[in-house]
Amino acid sequence: MKPVRVFFVILFPLFFIFLNTPKSFSQHKRQLEKERSTILNRITNTNRILKRTQKEKKTTISSLSAINGQINQRKQLVRVIGKELKLLDESIKDNQNIVESLEKDLAELKHEYGIMLYLAYKNNSRYEKLSLLLASGSINELLARLRYFQKYNLLRREQIKQIQYVKENLSKRTSQLQKNKTEKQSLLKVQTKEERELATLKGKQKQILRTFKVKESKLRANLNKERKILKEVDNLISNTINNSGFSASLSSSEKMTSTSFAKSKGRIVWPVKNGFISAHFGIQPYLPEEKGKPIVKIQKLGIDIQTQPNEPVRSVFAGNIVDVSQIAGRGYLVIIQHGDYFTVYSRLKSVKIKTGDKIRAKQPIGTAGNYKDDTYEIEFQIWRHQKKLNPERWLRK
Repeated sequence: MKPVRVFFVILFPLFFIFLNTPKSFSQHKRQLEKERSTILNRITNTNRILKRTQKEKKTTISSLSAINGQINQRKQLVRVIGKELKLLDESIKDNQNIVESLEKDLAELKHEYGIMLYLAYKNNSRYEKLSLLLASGSINELLARLRYFQKYNLLRREQIKQIQYVKENLSKRTSQLQKNKTEKQSLLKVQTKEERELATLKGKQKQILRTFKVKESKLRANLNKERKILKEVDNLISNTINNSGFSASLSSSEKMTSTSFAKSKGRIVWPVKNGFISAHFGIQPYLPEEKGKPIVKIQKLGIDIQTQPNEPVRSVFAGNIVDVSQIAGRGYLVIIQHGDYFTVYSRLKSVKIKTGDKIRAKQPIGTAGNYKDDTYEIEFQIWRHQKKLNPERWLRK
């Protein structure tokens, strides 16, 4: 009866181990790798823009924005890499435990199989088996002994399968463990490189901040001009939206567009393919920080996106063009209605559409201009009636 007991004792922990192996590891890993790839693409775009501003050898708020953008993106990248390393550490630990358990189970299985082979060798004589059967005191005892021999032979075959099963899984787990360790070493090198890049960028940031202390009076004069233009833009947008239809006056198709736009929050395409957010929504520092506090703040109606020369600007959603205007020192401004929602694109060098046109999602509406410090930058806004919304919450991550 001993071999039968061993078979079931060994089998249970094996199934317990494999059934409790985390199934979400691969999915979580792919998600983090995708996130890292997205951030790397953004860093590449930002770096291209940063190199162009550095070639011009000008110290501007826009060049500082590019540096700040790079710093924020690399911080995000380092955080994602940290999550990947933590995930790999957990996988390494899990696989290490499983490998140790499998090695222990394999050793026990081989030991038990060795005992069975020894017993089989001792009892392999057909004469001895026949004698044992003939010595049965009754038919029931004879049948019981026959069942014992059958079960014994079946158990030997099952243990051979079990040993092979454990060997195969041990090989797989050992291979996965080694793969995890290799990935970890590779990722640690990437993390070290990104931390060095981050330190370099912070050094450049400090250098630019020192330059700004000399230029503070000029920057304050520029701020006053910027505030006047922002007020003009704000009034133009507000009046245009007031003159457009809302809710009850919308057609059924326009209402569907409005509903569709609302449901697309967090998934709307960017107005440019290449670029990064150089100024955020709401009250933002206009002049660089000093001792952790901004010298001067400004109210942003939307977000600024720094991009490349002549970058095409596109509609983020299907809608109707309700206004195309030119603002002195600001280039073209385009307002598109999407039911109860409006998207605004300003600082365009040229436009390809006119008021009254219907437009598709991703359809080009113009090109980015360079109306501030020779930096190519557009401003993007989202309104619902007279309420200004934060575009970052609407754009695809």
